[in-house]
Amino acid sequence: MEDLQSVIDSCNTKMSAGDYTGALREAIENPVSTKDQKVKDAAAKIVCQAMAGVGSIPKFVENSDDDELDTLMKYCYKGMDIYRHVNKGKACSKFLKWHEELVKKCGTGVIMRAFVDKKC
Repeated sequence: MEDLQSVIDSCNTKMSAGDYTGALREAIENPVSTKDQKVKDAAAKIVCQAMAGVGSIPKFVENSDDDELDTLMKYCYKGMDIYRHVNKGKACSKFLKWHEELVKKCGTGVIMRAFVDKKC
């Protein structure tokens, strides 16, 4: 949890400065791997906040490796779940844009990998 807290603090600092891309990059470089649901939820909240703030989704996707893209798709679904009741679901539109860009870059396999791997 200590490592997660330092990542959360660093990501919050970057997001406060408007660097959502940097915050997201830091958060997905070493995704949380635990069975503790509270830790998973805390990590998901930070990643989804950063995803919602990224300005150029296509550029971010283009500059990410396959593992990072798989991780982003998992958080994309998590973000849609978290934000489904915000503004009558309209907050999910950003995650649908992520979904579109990820499928465009990776093909439909990224969807199956997200459903099969339950690490996030």
